[in-house]
Amino acid sequence: MRVFIVSIFLAIGVLCKQNTIAQGIIFQQLTLKEAMAKAADPASPKLIFVDCYTSWCGPCIEMAKQEFPKKVSGDFFNPKFVSVKFDIEKGEGIDIGKKYDVKIFPTFLILNAKGEEINRVVGKAVAEEFIEKVKVALNPNNSLAGLKAAYEKEKNMTTALPYAQALYENARDPSPVLSEVFDKAMDYERFSGDYLKMALETADFGSPFFRKLMLDKRRIDQAIGTEVANRIIFDKVRKHMYLIANETGARYNVFYTPQQVEDIAYTISLLKMEPTPELHMCRVALYVVNKDLDGMINYYKRYINSMPDNDVFKGILDGILASKVHNATDAQKAAIKEYFQLEKKNFERQAKYSQGQLDALSR
Repeated sequence: MRVFIVSIFLAIGVLCKQNTIAQGIIFQQLTLKEAMAKAADPASPKLIFVDCYTSWCGPCIEMAKQEFPKKVSGDFFNPKFVSVKFDIEKGEGIDIGKKYDVKIFPTFLILNAKGEEINRVVGKAVAEEFIEKVKVALNPNNSLAGLKAAYEKEKNMTTALPYAQALYENARDPSPVLSEVFDKAMDYERFSGDYLKMALETADFGSPFFRKLMLDKRRIDQAIGTEVANRIIFDKVRKHMYLIANETGARYNVFYTPQQVEDIAYTISLLKMEPTPELHMCRVALYVVNKDLDGMINYYKRYINSMPDNDVFKGILDGILASKVHNATDAQKAAIKEYFQLEKKNFERQAKYSQGQLDALSR
């Protein structure tokens, strides 16, 4: 009798577990062609929901483990969609990524039974918020094609901003749209916070549109604040300048001419931002791209050496200089060694001071 009761409880546990799993989105092990055939079934016509992920994408994993298993997700998606998922770096996923131009992860495609894209949702969100985004995406007027048609019909700020946002979320350049509407809009529209932040964030540094915006930098500062505007501008090039300084740009398809780097360094210096260690990166990148190691060493001795030793960014800058030893002349190697000897003395001096403070507190 006891064995029978235990068996009953085990069976109930298995059923409960299966029910819990079934509550979330049911992703089927199908090829895209098979999913299209299933979605086209006249007896149960559906759309196709495609989760485009990669193995290294943290937000993709969060959606898969935390949001999609929720009952609210299953209740919304399972009756309406044939749901499938593909690693965009493996197998069929590679072709799907190319066909639908998937560049941001996670990307969730909404397709009809013919495999035609209706719309897409990009990025992670909690289940309830994600469902609302999908509902909005299901409206044809909110598709990229629908937003483009609305903009082409009447080119104004009202139609331009949603279209530009959709382009940006689909990894496409919204600058042509934002630039065009900048010339047509009233001042209260083009100097609004929503427009300016998107325009500054998406305009390529040094492009005609970027230069057009910079001509009105004073008004931009008044509209969104000097600190906010400067940070957006600097953030556009910060990572790229690190790659150039570290000579790893080619690995990430990042290329700048010496003139472009000089323009960046010059522009950033004119912003008169609060001095921070990372601002040195533009100058360091300029020395690297010009292959001026002597000038770079002198710059380090003059400016980088005086930075606090406990500054994390100083360690990054020192690492960049140290990496140049392999291609340095004997004289340059000696100069680099001298710089790090100065670093050592500064560190020892700071350590001695800190030890003195500690000893004083221990008395």
